[in-house]
Amino acid sequence: MAYVEKRGKNKWRLNVVIGYTPDGKAIPKRITVEAKNKTEAKKKLSEFEVEVLGGKFFEPTKVTLNDFYKLWLDNFANDSDMISHDTRRDYIQVMETRVLPKYGHMKLEDIMPIHILDYLSDLKKPDGVRLDGKPGPLSSSRISNCFKAFKNVLQRAVEWKYIKENPASSVDRPKVKSEKTDVYSKEEMAHIFSRLSAYPFEKQVMIQLAFVTGIREGELAGLEEKHINLEKSSIFIEQAIVEVKGKGVVISSTKTDRSRHVSIPKNLVVSLKKLIHIRKQIKMKSRTKWLWEDHLFLFANETGKPLRPDSISQWWRRFTKSENIRHIRFHSLRHSSATHLINEGVHAKVIQERLGHTKMDTTMSIYAHVIEEADQKSATHFDSFFDTKTGNGNT
Repeated sequence: MAYVEKRGKNKWRLNVVIGYTPDGKAIPKRITVEAKNKTEAKKKLSEFEVEVLGGKFFEPTKVTLNDFYKLWLDNFANDSDMISHDTRRDYIQVMETRVLPKYGHMKLEDIMPIHILDYLSDLKKPDGVRLDGKPGPLSSSRISNCFKAFKNVLQRAVEWKYIKENPASSVDRPKVKSEKTDVYSKEEMAHIFSRLSAYPFEKQVMIQLAFVTGIREGELAGLEEKHINLEKSSIFIEQAIVEVKGKGVVISSTKTDRSRHVSIPKNLVVSLKKLIHIRKQIKMKSRTKWLWEDHLFLFANETGKPLRPDSISQWWRRFTKSENIRHIRFHSLRHSSATHLINEGVHAKVIQERLGHTKMDTTMSIYAHVIEEADQKSATHFDSFFDTKTGNGNT
């Protein structure tokens, strides 16, 4: 059963009865539309009836973005199977510092693509948008991540039937520009390795592993004895250490939820064997003070507690400063590793697997400038085929 009701000048309420209560009361679905006359209203009623009975009608909700964000936190962001700790922390920061202050009061159904475009326009301002207070614009990758955070929350609203469509879906994701990554040269890394000899053995191995394997800070902190295959000269990267507010350090999956085997040189195998022996001795001496009974982390304190990932970066900064070494962030050792392999002619697919990228496109995008430079150098390998005396390649 369907019928129309006049609600004012050129306004009509469309009603479609979808059932009845136990006491015989009709259960209607209703919307108010504009129509010039009853005939036009009935035409719209027919379309509305098809939509309702076909299960395609989406009832508007008055839930605001602020209200929904709380639901997102409780039902999605806190589920480690749905989102990694690092991604969760980043999304929360973006939502609470960039999105909610401006759009939190709005009803979900009122957020349109134009608001997403407005959001991106703010992020692309040449100055005054960095949270650290430094001058200059946000990087293209940061803008892209800020867009992903807002889109992710809105997508959950679609999946949980709060809105019919994600307004961010019709907006193109900002392109990430391939920017030249700051890395250490082969000579600089050799100098770093030589200066490490004056530091604790654990720190020597930590930096050597970071450069050789391209491992991330959290993955490095998560390495245990069980992950080292001394016979095959490889390490198995399957987990990471993350710091969770209120919980401290916990074991999590890798950034891409992918595990990988990475081959290492023989000299590093010898060092790892020695480090494992040292860690076992420390565990034996600590006895009941050992906090992580079923784990033997390679990089941990005297009670077996693994290092916080940020403490690795902090130590790296102190090391480079004390040794008067050009400082680039610890994560750039990962980029230095990949750049070294590219320059040595290692196939990009091998590098992708070592770094744990899910897609080759990611590897190619990040190291596009290095690959291009390597390609330009490779052209010189054909010089010997040309006769420079004649200038035309003929003999």
